[in-house]
Formats: sequence, structure tokens, C-alpha cells
Amino acid sequence: MLFIALVMGSSANGDIIPYSGAEVARNIAVFRVENDGVRLELEVYPEDFESFAAFMPAELLQDYHPTVAAHKAAFGSVSESISVIRAGGSPLSFEFVTAEHRERIYRASPLAGRSDPITGRTIPAPPENPQVIYIEAFFGFDGVRPETLIFRPPAPKEDKPVTSIGFMVFDRAVPVTRFSYFDSDARLKIDWSDPWFSAFTNANLNRSVQSGTTSFLYVAPREIRHEILIRLRELAPWIDMDLSTGSWLNPSQQGAILNAALDAFETRNPVTIGGEQVQPTSVRGAFLTLGEGGVQVAEGVPTLLADTTFAGLILSYPISTLPEEASITWDMFDHTIQHVPVTLTDVAGPFLDWAVPDDPEVSWINHLKRYVDPEVKTVQVAGVVFLPIWTALAVVLALGAALAALLSSRASRRIGFALLSAGGLVAGVALRHEMQVPFQNPIAGQSREQMVSETFSQLLASSYVAALEVSPEARSKALEPIVTNAALADVAAELETNLAIRVPGGSRAHIAEVTDVAIVEGDMKATGAFEGVAKWIVDARAGHWGHDHRRRVEYRARVEFRPERGIWKLTGITVMEARAPDV
Repeated sequence: MLFIALVMGSSANGDIIPYSGAEVARNIAVFRVENDGVRLELEVYPEDFESFAAFMPAELLQDYHPTVAAHKAAFGSVSESISVIRAGGSPLSFEFVTAEHRERIYRASPLAGRSDPITGRTIPAPPENPQVIYIEAFFGFDGVRPETLIFRPPAPKEDKPVTSIGFMVFDRAVPVTRFSYFDSDARLKIDWSDPWFSAFTNANLNRSVQSGTTSFLYVAPREIRHEILIRLRELAPWIDMDLSTGSWLNPSQQGAILNAALDAFETRNPVTIGGEQVQPTSVRGAFLTLGEGGVQVAEGVPTLLADTTFAGLILSYPISTLPEEASITWDMFDHTIQHVPVTLTDVAGPFLDWAVPDDPEVSWINHLKRYVDPEVKTVQVAGVVFLPIWTALAVVLALGAALAALLSSRASRRIGFALLSAGGLVAGVALRHEMQVPFQNPIAGQSREQMVSETFSQLLASSYVAALEVSPEARSKALEPIVTNAALADVAAELETNLAIRVPGGSRAHIAEVTDVAIVEGDMKATGAFEGVAKWIVDARAGHWGHDHRRRVEYRARVEFRPERGIWKLTGITVMEARAPDV
């Protein structure tokens, strides 16, 4: 959890840091360092307009707030303006660009207003009034690029404090900071060769993501995954490419880079499981970008900026049970990559380690004492009796032969009928498992509704265990104990498509819990077979590149199952509706 908070964040949406409230402050100042100056994008809460009146030319100020304009003309501004200053103390030249009424950019957590499960505090929400006055200004370098800049908040001229301001700084599109409160001077050292390395002297202001290359080892039922996030500028030397500051990549270049990365990582940074080096069965990847909302998967983006884009690689190593140990030996070190954070994640949680040139191997050791590998369990039939037809016929034949033997007057016939009777009994025992016809037990303790609901709940739980398998073929094989042979292909296809829950990056989420299983319509037949409509809720989660993705999905499906040889088996499932109200 420490790593999640400090290095890669823990949001379903990306690497956004724990919400401090600065991202939903009444006023928001976003600074963007460009090659020839600093652009300020300021969202001013209407009630706080007077504190920022110094930005506005007199002729525009009259249009936006006549009362403030009159006060400023008579007494001056209540506070000094926001300013950007060179390290030597000289302020950058100021140029007003525009002002207009807009709606606030929504930056709040999806859980704003609710209690934080870690701290217990209420997650901050934005002001009720979504309207702001948007002001844009430009602070010019006047041809001389500074190595250090000081960002200074407005200072009050009286004892009245300036209103709260949340701020964030970008250097040529690279986020330098997390959202913080702008209440004191902030000193920024600029790296003009690569904006990734620009940073504030106050480390508390800098963004969470500091390493351009990070590694993750996920140890999960049926699979170990090695995942890598590597910034394209750091990847370039390893795939024989040169990406300069400000490089934009078109779709053709993106495809070439991703293919080269997949080829490179398939054989780099070897993984051992149980002491044996193994090869991945699949290698896939995606592009991710770092922006105001953190690291997010880039899907369908026509152009990508190399400075803020990562290649995300996923290497899969199937396993049958959890091993005693697994390790990564990182072998990609150069003048830029010298310190690679590695997160080891199992069911007990994430653990942070580091790979460095002098100690490149990072190992996960199995310390799970109470862990039990999930397995598909057959559902034993209860409340249904089975009549073996061949056995019943054999018994009737045996009884008839026995009666004939008793009534026969000739000894030879009595012996023949006796032998026939004994043979019928033997046949009845031998055929007791053949051609069984099920009937619901009328004196069973459970009602039909209870029996159907509990049976389907257990079949559903085992279906999701089968979904843990890594390949479609393995998932289909795992379904065999709980699905009839005739329906296996159809149920397996439904598990691959409509029952699968995907997360960013294309991977399947694991089902953590199945709740609220209920039968909406349908009834059990006298034979014990059921056909009807059921609904249920699943809570799913998946870890990817340090992000904890969670989904809650409500399902409604037509389901069919029946007893077969003493166990319940699915004969069909078709999803009618899948809703995700709490993504």
C-alpha cells in the first residue's frame, strides 16, 4: 500500500494521487512551461473574483464585475497578482490573453463526498456552483530561458487571507506536480533536455510517478505476470530508435515502437519460477500516457507525445499452483535506467523492492500459509431422487422369474426361473447407474426456490473459478465437471465473451465475490431440470501496472441446468443484460 500511494497510485482511472482537496479547491491555477514562457490557466470561483482582479485589464474588469472594478479604481486590488519570477528575483513579463465564463473542469474523485476507506475522512468534493471565470495569461521569457523559476501566489495587502488555490505545473506537457495548494513560493528547476526530470525543490509538490521504468510481478491463481511500464524516451535505445524532446508519434510509428518493444521484452529480464527459467506464453502491450489524471491507457489516440507516453508490457506465465518462489533478473540498465522499482503482488498485497545494476535480481517468496488454490467443484444433487430404469426392469424381471419358479411344478423349470431371477438381480445391480430418470423428492426439506437458487449459486461460483485459467482451451476444459457435454462449447463461449469482465489493457478481471443471486422467473420441473431467468452481482478486480481496477457488474441471464449422474450440470447460460453502475 505504501508503494501504491507513493509511486504508482491506486485508482481505477490511473495514477492519480490520494485526493488532498487541492484538485477541487475553489480556484485552480494550472501553469504550463513552454519553450518561450509560462502559460497560466486560471479558474476563478465567482465569489473570489476580487482576489484576482489584478489580472484583468480595466476595460474588461468593468464588464465582468462593475463593483470590483469600482473598488479597484478607488482603492487598488485587495491582493497582489500571481507572479512567475526568475531565480535572480526579476519577474517574467506579463501578458493578459483572455477571460470568459466557463464551467469548472471536473477533477473530483468518482467517490467525492463519501468516506475514504483508508483515512476515514470524507473525500473532498468541488464547490456546488460549477461556473468559473476562466482567465488565461502568459509570462514570457523574452528570449532568455531560465534554469530555475519561482511560482509566487497572490499575497494579501491586508490581514484578509487570499482564498484557497489548487495548482498544478506542466513542463512541455509533462506533469511536474501533483495537485497541491498554492499558498507559498514554489521553486522549479527546469531540465530543458528532457522535461521528465524537471522538479520542484519541495519534494512534496512533485508528481507521484518519478521512475520512468517500473516493473511489477503479479502472482495469481493459475498465472504469474511480469508487467513493465517504460517511458518511450527510455525505451528508445533498446529498440534502436532516437526520440527527442517534443517528438510526436503517428499511428505508423506507434505500431513500429510497440512491435519492437514486444520483441525486445519477450527475451529480456528473465523470469524463473521454482528455480527454473521459463518463457512467456503470451506477450502483449499497450500505450499509456501520463497526464493530469495520472497514467491512463491510450486507446485510439492518433498522435502520442514521446515525453509523456509509456509502453506497457504484459508477459504471462501460466502455473497450476502457486510456486515456492519466483524471481525477475532485470538486465536493462544504462545511463538513464539505474534504479528500477519492482512491486511484488500476491493475495496478501503489494511489496516494494528495487533492481539495481549491482543487485538486479528481485524475488517473490511464498509465505502464504493458509492459501488454498481455488478449484472447480462439482455440485452434488440434493432434493432429487433418481430412478434407474434398467435396474427397475431387471428387478421386475427377477421378481417375475422368482414367482414363476415358485409356481412351477417341474424341477427343471424351477431351476431355470430361479437362475433367471438371480441373473435379473445381478443385472439390476450392474445397471444401477445406467439410464437414471430424476424426480424431485416431494419430502425434501428445501423448497424448489431455495434448491434452484443455491444450486445456481454454486454452479456460478465454479464457473468463475474456471475463468481463472489463462487460455480459452484451459477454461473450456475446467468447465467440464459442471457443464453437460452437449452444452460445453456454448457455455465456454459465453464465459469468454459476455461473462468476462475486461479492464484497461484488455485483461480479464478476477471475480472476487458473487452476491445477490436470485431467480427472477422459471420453475423446477418434476425431473429436477430448471430453465428460467436469474440475476446476480459480481465484484471483480484486477491489478495492472500498479493500478487496482475494480468493477461491480449486475447480470441478468437465461439459465438452464439439470441433474446428471448425481451432480448438477449447466445445460445453457445466455446473458441478457450486464450493467456496471459502480465502475
